Parts: sequence; C-alpha cells; structure tokens
Amino acid sequence: MVRSWSVGAPAGVALLAALLLTGCAPGEPGNDDAAAPPGPGSSSPAPTSSSEEGSAATADEYVPASLEGPARNVPEPVLPALAKEESLEGAQAFLDYWSDAKWYAYETGDSSLVRKITSPHCRACEEEFSDIENVHKKGMWTLGGRDSLDIQDENLQRAIDGVYKPRAIYARDNGQLIRDSQVERAFPALRR
Repeated sequence: MVRSWSVGAPAGVALLAALLLTGCAPGEPGNDDAAAPPGPGSSSPAPTSSSEEGSAATADEYVPASLEGPARNVPEPVLPALAKEESLEGAQAFLDYWSDAKWYAYETGDSSLVRKITSPHCRACEEEFSDIENVHKKGMWTLGGRDSLDIQDENLQRAIDGVYKPRAIYARDNGQLIRDSQVERAFPALRR
C-alpha cells in the first residue's frame, strides 16, 4: 500500500522537534508525543548479500548480517551538521540519520544512538528498541528490514505546538528474524 501521511497523524513514524521529531506521532496508541533533535544521512553502509561476506573480510571490516551470523564491525552513524538546520534538507538529513541510528540498533542490538534522538514519550518506540535489544540478548539477529523516510512537503511550516510535521513516505524493506541460522519469522516490506 502506498500513501502519503502526515507525521502528525496516527500511525506516524517521525516528527520534528527543534527541527524534526522522530518516532511516533501524537495520538498513536502507546505514544504521548515523540520528539527528537535533527540528524542525517546514511553513514551506515547499505546491507549486502551474504555472498559478499566471504572469508576475505578483514578482522575490522564491516560484515552485514546473513543466515550465518549477525552483522559485525558495524560502523556507528554520525550526525551530520546539515541535520541541525531548520530547512527541508536539514529535516531530511535528520530523518536519514534517525533511520541509520535505528538500523545500527537492529544490526548491533545497541539502541543507545536512536534512543538519544527519539522522545522518551514515544512508548511504542521505546518498546521497539527494547525488543531489538532482547532479540540480540537471546542470540538472535535480524536480516534486512531497513526503514526509510522521505519528506514529501516542499515547504516546512511549524504547527501551533511549535513542531514541524511534514508529510512523509515511510518504507521498510523485507526482513527476517534469524535464530540458529534459520529464519524464525519474516516480516514483509511496507510502504505508506
């Protein structure tokens, strides 16, 4: 299903605060308001197939998750300066960084980066981050399932609560939960 949605609408995944808020939208079940500071783009490498893993990887080289094992040596995303600007480009850069920080959590089980930029009032977000940590603690890992958010508004305007709430397209790639090198559960791609 493809549809644009307002980040301030129920089922939202990102909001702006200071510039952009990420996480959940006000009014969404399990959420009291999501807030986060600006941050940006794709500093984590895109996932690759397990055939690229091979034995040629050096000890400190990034190795994406595969059926054989979880990701290794995952580079920590870095918040770009652009993500702190109150502009359309800054807002998108922040959403890209938020997505990278969330992806880092999925690959490593360390949700500290994404938690720093997501409002603690977003209970659904907090539950998801805790689930990510628990999956890794149990020796499981995820394969695929990366999120992306693309702002659809050309003009950002503050809502009366002082928060930017642009319309965005949310997408998630197909993903799998892996246990003992077997697919425990698959989750389908999503676009809305």
